[in-house]
Amino acid sequence: MIDSVMVRTDRLVEIRLADRERERLISCEASFAIEGKEWRPAVIYPDLSGDFALDGSTFVWNQAVTMGIVRLTENVEAFYWNSYLDIGCFTGTVRLRFVWMTVDGEYEEEHDVTLEQSDVVYLNDWTHYLGGDGAANPRKGDGKWKIGQGRCGPFVGMGFHEKLPPIRVPVPVEGWYDIYFGTSGGWLRFMARAGDAPFSRVMTPHLTAGHHAGKTDQELYWTRGYLRKDAIEIAQLRETVVSHYDFGRLSYIKLVPVAGGAHPHSDGKAIRNDSPEDAGTSSDAASSRTGELILYYEPYTYSLHGFHDAESMNGVMLEEFLRLRPTEITCQTIRIGMKSLHHSRLVERLNEPAVTDFKTVIDDPVKLVANCDILRETVSYAHGRGVRLTANIGMNRPYLWNKPLSESFVRRHPHLVKDGDLDYGDPEVRRYALGIIEEIVTDYDVGGLLFDYMRHFKNQTVESLVDTISTAKSYLRRKEKLTGVKLELKVRVPADQAVYYRALAVCAAQGDVDGIIPSNLVTTEPMPPIGHYMKLRRDTGVKIYGCIDGWKHYLASDPRAGALLMPHSPADLKRYAAAYDKLDVDGIFVYMADEITGNPYLNNVL
Repeated sequence: MIDSVMVRTDRLVEIRLADRERERLISCEASFAIEGKEWRPAVIYPDLSGDFALDGSTFVWNQAVTMGIVRLTENVEAFYWNSYLDIGCFTGTVRLRFVWMTVDGEYEEEHDVTLEQSDVVYLNDWTHYLGGDGAANPRKGDGKWKIGQGRCGPFVGMGFHEKLPPIRVPVPVEGWYDIYFGTSGGWLRFMARAGDAPFSRVMTPHLTAGHHAGKTDQELYWTRGYLRKDAIEIAQLRETVVSHYDFGRLSYIKLVPVAGGAHPHSDGKAIRNDSPEDAGTSSDAASSRTGELILYYEPYTYSLHGFHDAESMNGVMLEEFLRLRPTEITCQTIRIGMKSLHHSRLVERLNEPAVTDFKTVIDDPVKLVANCDILRETVSYAHGRGVRLTANIGMNRPYLWNKPLSESFVRRHPHLVKDGDLDYGDPEVRRYALGIIEEIVTDYDVGGLLFDYMRHFKNQTVESLVDTISTAKSYLRRKEKLTGVKLELKVRVPADQAVYYRALAVCAAQGDVDGIIPSNLVTTEPMPPIGHYMKLRRDTGVKIYGCIDGWKHYLASDPRAGALLMPHSPADLKRYAAAYDKLDVDGIFVYMADEITGNPYLNNVL
C-alpha cells in the first residue's frame, strides 16, 4: 500500500501511497511505537492544503489527529505524521504500523522511520516567555495569559476578554526561516511580527464561518522571514478584548530553515507570506497576473480590530495589502449619509461610539477620526509604492436607525430618505453628495474615485446616476488639467439591475466612467453575470472588472455573532480568477480584501 515513508525538511513524516493500490483503499489506521513501549495512535494530518483546512470535513480531520484513522479516496496521494505532537523532538528509530481497510478486506504492514537531529526549532516554553504575565488559573482582572495543557502539550490563550501584555518569544537562531504556528484550538486571531518587521494579522476563520475552527491540533504556515536572534512578538487584536472573538490556543511556534536562503523576491529583511509549497511561484503572482488587481481598504472596520491611528493601521493593514502587489487600493472615505472618516469641512466627522454589527459598543472609530485624517495619511503612506490610491465612496447609507453614525444632513431632512435610502431623484440629495465628492477631489491627492452602489442601491434613476457620475468626472478632469496626472472614476454596481446598466451605457459612451465592477450583494457566489457589461466594453472601451467579495456564501445570522458567512478556500479564489480570466476582464476587484490578506491560507493566491 505504501510507496515511501520519508521525513520532510519541516519534520513531518510523509507517508506516500502506491498509485496502483489507491483505488482499492478505504481507510488507514496509523500507530507508532518506540522500542520497548506500547503502540499508540499517531497524530496524522490527512491533508496539508489550505483547501482542506478551510473547507474539508472536521470529522475526517479530527479522527485522523486523535485516533490515527485516515479516510482515503482515489485523490489522496499521501498523508502526514506530525511526530512532534506525539514524541516531541525525539531522535532515533520509530516503528510505524498501518492497518488498511480495502475493498478486499483488511491488511497490515509496518515500517521503520528514523528521526534524526534536525535544524527545525520548536518554541513553546510559555511559562518562561511570560513570567509573571502568565498563570494556569488566572482570575478576571489580573491581566494574565492562561497557560493550559492540551492533549499534545502546553498552550497559551486568553482566560477572559481583557487587555493582556504582548508575548515576546526569544528566537535562538539567525537566518531565513519558514514560520509556523501550532494550535490546539482550531482558529487563531492575533497580530504577530518577527524582529522589527511590521505586525501582520493571523486571522483564520472562526466560529462564524467555515470548518477551520473545529479542527484540532493544526499547524498553520504563517510567513517566511529573516530572523536575527531577536524575538517573535504576539499581540492581541482589540476585538478579542471587547467582543466575542477569541485569541485561540497557541501551542507552539515552529521555525524551519529555508534551503538556499531567501526567496528571490525578498529584500533581505521583509517578512513574506509565500507558502513554502509554492515558493518561487505564488509570490510571482503579481508579475504573471493578467489585468489589474484592486483591493478595498476599509478603515472603519479595521479600527474595530484595534487600530486607532494612521501609523498603526497603515503599518499593519496597508502593508498586508501592499504584499499582494495590487494595481490599486481604494480607501473607504465616506458613505453618503454617514459621518465621515476624512476631515471634511462639509460634513460631520465620526464623533460618537456606535453599536457594531456584533452588538457591542466600541469607540475605536471615533479615536481613529480624532487621531488622524486616514485618507490623507493613507495617500501619503502609499505614495511612491507603485500603487494607485483612490477614494472609495459608498453612495448611500443614511443610518437614520443608528443616530451616532447618521450625518446631520440626513437628520435635518428625513423626508429625503425613502425606504431606508436617500432619494437621489431629489436634486438636493445629489447636490449634497456632489459637494462631498468635489471636496475630496479638490483637497486630496488621490488617484481617482470609486463609487460603490452595492450596499444601498435603491432610489436611483438613469438620470440621477448619469448626472452624479458625469459631474464627478468633470471634477476629475479639472484636477487633471492642474496636475497632469490621469485620474480614473470607477463604479461598483448591482450586476443584474437594468437601471444601472442603462445609465452606465450612457456614461461609458460619453467617456465619463473608466471602469465598471458588476457585483452581488455581500457574497461572491453565485458569480455575478457580466456578459452584458463585456459587450458594453466592446462598444465603448470602458474597463470591466470581475468582483470577488470577502465571503463565499451567506449562511444565516446569529444574535451574538452577527452574520454567519462561509470563507473562501484557495481553490475558490483560483476558480474565480480563472473564470474571470476566461471572460477576458480587465482586472479583479476584491471587496473586504482584509478577509484574504489576513488569512495565511489565502494571502498568496491572488
